[in-house]
Amino acid sequence: MISLFFILALVLLAIGAPIAMAVGVPSLIYILAAGIQPMIIAQRLFSGVNVLALMAIPFFILAGNLMNSGGIAKRLVNLANIFVGRFTGGLAIVTIVACMFFAAISGSGVATAAAMGAIMIPEMVKHGYDKSFASTVVASASPIGVIIPPSITFILYGVMTSSSIADLYKAGIPSGIYVGLALVIVAVIMSKKRGYHGIYQRYTLLEVVMLFIDALWALGTPVILIGGVFGGWFTPTESAVIAVVYSIIVGLFIYKEMKFTELPVIFLQSAKTTANTMFIIANATLFAYVLSYERIPQKIVEGFTGFSQNVYVVLLVINMILLVAGTFMETTAIMIILVPLLWPVAQNLGVNVVHFGLIVTVNTAIGLMTPPFGACLFATSAVSRVPVEKICRDVLPFILAAIIVLMFITYVPQSILFSL
Repeated sequence: MISLFFILALVLLAIGAPIAMAVGVPSLIYILAAGIQPMIIAQRLFSGVNVLALMAIPFFILAGNLMNSGGIAKRLVNLANIFVGRFTGGLAIVTIVACMFFAAISGSGVATAAAMGAIMIPEMVKHGYDKSFASTVVASASPIGVIIPPSITFILYGVMTSSSIADLYKAGIPSGIYVGLALVIVAVIMSKKRGYHGIYQRYTLLEVVMLFIDALWALGTPVILIGGVFGGWFTPTESAVIAVVYSIIVGLFIYKEMKFTELPVIFLQSAKTTANTMFIIANATLFAYVLSYERIPQKIVEGFTGFSQNVYVVLLVINMILLVAGTFMETTAIMIILVPLLWPVAQNLGVNVVHFGLIVTVNTAIGLMTPPFGACLFATSAVSRVPVEKICRDVLPFILAAIIVLMFITYVPQSILFSL
């Protein structure tokens, strides 16, 4: 019966059913057919979202939407332009750096794609960049949002593996920087071939100072959020609440680019996104229960152990599984379905829990930019109105660069664990 369970889940994924239904419906059918007490369905669905650390997710989603509406994203772009805008492919570099800044605010790759796409794509087109290339840069850089803290993905992983979210944050910073640098290199090479020059704009010292002062409140967000968690002043969940309050104050009273009348719309949109995310988590928890009931994780550990005891070989296979899964599965689903299966394998071979968390997270980030179902590709396409097929043509070099960084992180763990 378990084989039919997996077949049904795969069929639902293949026909484009919502991920929550693709994992929830087979689980529901299995539990009823196996004669398990139906009450377990309600219990597992509720327990899947009844976790204190998950409270951070709706607040980070809300904070990201508030900051986008409040003018913070625009000021981060202006600041990045001062430092790298004059180089070859300057605006492409600005876009990548701005995505890294915004990633440290929103915690979401798709939110970063929507915010940066709306700001940077028209600006790049205005300065002679091809629209599909501009869209590709945003689509490939926005997934950094799941790597640089605060990250919703880190919160999920920390809850599932009982690992330190603060330690995941610490390892996420260098990981995100590595990916960002790799994307910058690709963007510069492609810009040089296509003749995309920098913006030759000279800033006076006074202008630089004024732009920096204007962006201070925007820069204060990641400093408060990440620094507060590292300093032990508050938990990741508390930092998410502080982010919301800070965003409202800055947007309404300091930058004054957000109005009170806009708040209900922002709250409603954030609530919809949160409901969708939590529904996926609840159904994926039910799916994980079925896997546990059938001892699938233990069987996979035994299979991997019989296949190879070499940690490098096993990690390569795990990376391949995650990269393939990322092409057709949503990030949350990958975390909740595959981590319970693959973490016991890595743990059995002595892999550090934080190291494995970053391996999984970088894989999910690559999945967000990988055809055919990369969420950031579609989010960017919706903003720019460039067909996804055109974006996919230019995104391959960026994907390759990100995979090279993934291999570096996988096989040189101290490159990210040095800060712990």
